[in-house]
Amino acid sequence: MRKLVISCLSLLILSGCNYRNELKNLQLIYAASIDMNDQQDIVTTVTIQSPGGKERTAPVHEVLTASGHTLQDALFKKIGLQIAGPIGTSKNQVMLLGEKVAKKDLAQMLDSSFRTSNVPMLAKVAIVRGQAGDLIRLDRIGSATAGEYLRKILRSASYETIIPAMTLHSLYPMLHDSGRDPVIPILRKETDKAVVDGLALVHERKYTGYSLSPEQSMLYLLMNGDKGDICVITRDIEEEAANDKDEPSDYLALNISNLKRKKEVWIDAEGQVQIQLNMKMKGRVIEYAKNDLADKQKVEQLNKQFSEVITKEANGICKQLQQANSDALGIARDVMAFYPNEWKKMDWETEYPKANFQVSMKVEIVSHGIIN
Repeated sequence: MRKLVISCLSLLILSGCNYRNELKNLQLIYAASIDMNDQQDIVTTVTIQSPGGKERTAPVHEVLTASGHTLQDALFKKIGLQIAGPIGTSKNQVMLLGEKVAKKDLAQMLDSSFRTSNVPMLAKVAIVRGQAGDLIRLDRIGSATAGEYLRKILRSASYETIIPAMTLHSLYPMLHDSGRDPVIPILRKETDKAVVDGLALVHERKYTGYSLSPEQSMLYLLMNGDKGDICVITRDIEEEAANDKDEPSDYLALNISNLKRKKEVWIDAEGQVQIQLNMKMKGRVIEYAKNDLADKQKVEQLNKQFSEVITKEANGICKQLQQANSDALGIARDVMAFYPNEWKKMDWETEYPKANFQVSMKVEIVSHGIIN
């Protein structure tokens, strides 16, 4: 009995040593990108952090690239042969997709990421204009890795209501939702930094090539009822001058503090889908160079002008969604729920571009700061 206990303890101690040895040699991925070359092979670029040892005080970061038939082939077979130790994906913070890859079936491209249990599903997802690997190769900002830098940029844009909080976890069900198309943040490289460039419009799990600018993205998120912690809208609310020259005093900046949204979807007698979207918002003045906000009539005039400007933009966004055939507002889901019989007979591919959107956005200024 004593020999049996000693043998069991010995096995536990030895297995523990092997486990610690694996962790010591583990090569951790902090950011990954997927591109496609001219041969239609998957090109994966990763930034890897090796743990520090006795001879070095800080972890070592390096960028590696490899190509393969699939993501798993490029990552574990090709990149795995370039490093001394097993690859660990549990610390991956961002997954970037090049434009060429994003125009393929995203569910197929990311299949291994969704299927493998050790891939962190909270990793941020974004499409990159051009080659996604270019952002992975950016020099680190301070002591941050490329993954930390890109994650913070995406998180900040989500905080400011420019993009939704998109992760692998949230993207997966959207790609399999027949009643709604997802939108995915877009990044672009500008000299030595990454810039949030709006939202990519998706249809049938593919990037359509159409996108919304950051200004349009903010309005789209409000139309979708998805306001972040901060939402500052700045618009030129003065009529065009004779010299057609904008002045700083022509702009009004409002921080939207309250949002009420009402969406109605119905099918009229002619069989056309009708959408009525009414938005009521309250905002605080952040910047307005003309100090005449104590006048109630002036405030009412600003409310009307600002509302007209963003209402026109919102209706333009709906037309852009229809042009891309991207049902990013989930109109199909409402038709499925309230008109199931009509839905079964309907060809949504042809009906959605013909749907009639009517958007109304009303803004009420409720505070103009400490300046009277």
